[in-house]
Amino acid sequence: MKTVVKLGTALLLSSLFVQASPAHVSRRTPVVEVVEEVLPSVVNIGTEKIVKVRYADRSRRVRADLVDQFFSDFFGPPRQEGYRLSHSLGSGVIIDPRGYILTNYHVIERASKIRVTLSDESQYDAVFLAGDEISDLALIKIEPLKPLKAVRFGNDDDLMLGETVIVLGNPFGLAKTVTVGVLSAKNREARYEGEVLYRDILQTDAAVNPGSSGGPLVNIDGQVIGISVAIYREAQNIGFAVPIKRVKALLAHWMTPRIISKLWPGFDAEDTNGVLTIIRVDTNAPGASVQVRDVIRTVGGRPVGDLYDLSRSLLDYKEGNRIPLGIERNGATTTVTAVMEALPKPSGEALAKTLLGLEFSSREDTVSSRYGISKGMPISAVADGSGAAKAGLRTGLLVTRINDYEITSLDDIGLALEHVRPGETVALSLLALEETGGFLMAQSSMVQVKLD
Repeated sequence: MKTVVKLGTALLLSSLFVQASPAHVSRRTPVVEVVEEVLPSVVNIGTEKIVKVRYADRSRRVRADLVDQFFSDFFGPPRQEGYRLSHSLGSGVIIDPRGYILTNYHVIERASKIRVTLSDESQYDAVFLAGDEISDLALIKIEPLKPLKAVRFGNDDDLMLGETVIVLGNPFGLAKTVTVGVLSAKNREARYEGEVLYRDILQTDAAVNPGSSGGPLVNIDGQVIGISVAIYREAQNIGFAVPIKRVKALLAHWMTPRIISKLWPGFDAEDTNGVLTIIRVDTNAPGASVQVRDVIRTVGGRPVGDLYDLSRSLLDYKEGNRIPLGIERNGATTTVTAVMEALPKPSGEALAKTLLGLEFSSREDTVSSRYGISKGMPISAVADGSGAAKAGLRTGLLVTRINDYEITSLDDIGLALEHVRPGETVALSLLALEETGGFLMAQSSMVQVKLD
């Protein structure tokens, strides 16, 4: 009897142990589910050769020096003849199934050739479409063999301090790395040695290391709420990310038919507190029935809530396609039609000469072309007494950006200057290149030029 009692007690205790065993607690946590959803959209960005860049502006120069130190610490010092080794420079995230990828500007700025590796290890060459140095964001494009898995964006007004966040990327070239933390702060200024490197950014205690730059910061719902940037080497448990609000504002201008395919739908719209209103219409567009002050609600039957939604939806249409728009007009809801048409090409050569006092030369057989730098147009002449001359511009400099337009051709210059008027001021981003042996030194600066 005594033996029987002991055995029964043992069985009872064993049963209780099995019921409380951690093995019966689900390991598929919300973090695991988010990683499984988002990781296929994270890419590795590499290069065959890195171009060293120096900035005239101190805050951007300090930022670049920190990136240089990161690469020196983790990839070793560059060879004497320049950065020519193949390196993993950073991460990116697929934002559209057609192959549009978002990353940090400082990641692709250093690449003479952009190489993207997807989560399935397939590789593609990418082209640079647009970028912003101050926000440290860039848009690149690959031509995938099939539609890709893209991320979802979170709401910019729905960020909670203390909520769980996840950083996905390729730190130190280690692909598919996950770190977890909380959202520590919003609207943060990141400073280094007294210089403001980034404004209005997110702070997290999830590790953001070199190579994770350009990857997504994701909330527990699997939505991207920021793009990671690596800044402080010495800091513990401090990472930063460009907020989704700024990301979407830039993409609304970058992912447009005007920028991507040199087309436009015959109208321009503006976003006022989530209300998309048509502000300009091409009255000569055949078959178009849109009017100024129409409020756009849908494109092709799909709801659009902001300029980013509108821009992405319009990319589905080619030249000559009719675009059905659901709109509100005078309090009534109806469907109207716009037509995708070729963007008129103002003469970049004439506008640059008239407004800026600048002439440009071909990119053939220039230092930039030999090093594979695709952006910028080289200045060949500066008119005496012009706004450009007063701003200190000289021959040989590359104009890489005019206001919001990246410059790769005279057509881009024409689009950038099309709607500005004499007496206004435009911002020009410049690149000065110096070749010493096999090493290329680039110095970037920005000037304000008053138009003639």
